[in-house]
Order: sequence, then structure tokens, then C-alpha cells
Amino acid sequence: MDFRKIEWIFFLVFIGLNIFLFSIYWNNQHEQSLVTNSNQREDILHRLENDDIKVSEKVTDEHKEGYYLSAEQDSFDSLVNDDSNSIVGIWGVSDKVLNSTPTGEAEFDLKKANNSFKHLMNDKEFIVNGEEYTYLPDISKKDDDLGKIVGAQTFEGIPFIDETSRVTLDIIKDEDQERVSKYTQTHLKEIEPLREKMTLYSEKEILNTLYINNNIPSKSTITNIYLGYFRTLEVREKNVYVPVWFVKIKTSDKTTQIEKVNALNNQVITNNLVPKVENP
Repeated sequence: MDFRKIEWIFFLVFIGLNIFLFSIYWNNQHEQSLVTNSNQREDILHRLENDDIKVSEKVTDEHKEGYYLSAEQDSFDSLVNDDSNSIVGIWGVSDKVLNSTPTGEAEFDLKKANNSFKHLMNDKEFIVNGEEYTYLPDISKKDDDLGKIVGAQTFEGIPFIDETSRVTLDIIKDEDQERVSKYTQTHLKEIEPLREKMTLYSEKEILNTLYINNNIPSKSTITNIYLGYFRTLEVREKNVYVPVWFVKIKTSDKTTQIEKVNALNNQVITNNLVPKVENP
């Protein structure tokens, strides 16, 4: 067997994949003819105020750092094929999503959601790999009687705000006791950077981009701004994730919209479809 020839084949495939990923990045840079004039003299917060746009949280000009990441979505094969798994409840896996109805104690205190979430995630009889998930208050929903508590995996402190890495707990009130009635889970494995760490655009900069492109309605309120990894490409079994700023806006008619801005290139994400590439 000609091992030298095989080495060259693998080398060329590696170079081709890198060229392909770079072309995706370059096309994404130019997919929208957005006006992002950085010479705006007036501070973005003043311009928002002039349009009667309120901001609930403090907005910073801090430049965080993040990566292009690749990861593979877990199909939970090890759990399905392990007759000795420790999860107590009725569960099943469909399309890489674990659905579980706990039969053991799964109490939850919505007033202490973070502590309750941590407690359940460390319970080996309740969930698998639960210690990898962090509570996400910006995405979770709760009221006096029920809620949907959401958690996700993280990479160097930045969570995955994506359906491929998520735990969603359905909370109900049963005889004055709050408990988990069911949950769904997705999980990522083999998470690794594709490139070196890069400087991200700040909250002020991405708000400026949204504002000058008319993505923030007048007389609205910006209620949340949060950062997370978001899937932008699927190459065979691997997903590609980029850091994205999520901006939650409550309009004057009380509806809620969520705008997304790529934190690496300051481009508004308008399409939620994830391109799939089988043979790069």
C-alpha cells in the first residue's frame, strides 16, 4: 500500500476543508449590504433615547473573546446501549433528542431556579452529563404556577444558545409542590476550536448595527442582551458554531422579537436555516 500517497490525500482533503470554511466565512461577510458606519459621532444610547427606545440593562463597550467551534451532536448511543444506566424514569431517544419523564423525586423551586437546576443536574439518577449544563435565565420562562427552565453546555464561559445543546425542564405545580413533569435534552461532544481565539464586537457596536439597519422599532424596550454560540453550518456529522449576540426587544404593541448579530463580523443574522454540506 502506498502510504505516501494516502498521506497526500489526507493532506489535500484537510486543505480543501479549510478553504471551504474560509469561503463560507468570506461569503458571510458580504451576504448583506449593511451600513455599519463606525464614524457615527453620537453615542448609540443617546440615539436610542431620541427614538424613545428604552434599555433595561447596562450596555457596555467591552470586547470579549470567542472562537469558531466545531462539535458533533450526541445521539446518546452509549445511554441506549447501556442496560445499567442510572436514569430513573421513562425515557427514549428520537432524532438525537432525549425525552424523559422522571418517576423519582424531581422537586423544583422556581423562586430558587438556579440552585434547583444545579441540584438536579448533579443527580445521576435524573439526567446524564447534567454537570455540563448551566442555567440560562435569559431563555427560561416562569410564572407562579409553571415554567420552562432552560440550561445549556458552555465553552470557556459562553453558553450554546442553540437547540443542539439544551436541557429544557417542564415545571408544574402539583398539590402546592413544584416539580419537573418531563424534560428534553440534547448534547454536544468533541467540542473544539477551529481557529485561534478572536476579539468580539461589543454590545454597543452590535446595537449600533441593529439601530442603523432599522431592526429596533421606535418606542420599544431592549430587555435582554446575551452572548452565546449558535450553529451556522453543518458539515457531514460536524456542526460549526460562532459567537452571536442575542438582543430581546419588546415592541410598543407588547410583542417580543429577538435579533441576532454575529459577534465576529457584526453582521445581522436574518436566516435561521443551517446550510448542510455532505461532501466539502
